[in-house]
Amino acid sequence: MCRSTVYMSTKDGVLELVRNAVRLKLEEDLLIIIDDVGERLELRNVRIQEVNLISNNIVLEKKE
Repeated sequence: MCRSTVYMSTKDGVLELVRNAVRLKLEEDLLIIIDDVGERLELRNVRIQEVNLISNNIVLEKKE
């Protein structure tokens, strides 16, 4: 199974949000991240800055 680590890019650096994310779902302005044990993180007003399929990293940023 492919798992990714999800990060949030901020002015102070990059923060790790979720390890072993297996699903990202966008519903309007809500991004739902689900990890491999079913835990959810819900974020509003974010966009994807980068998806790196080789290193299995996803970087998000707040919408301005």
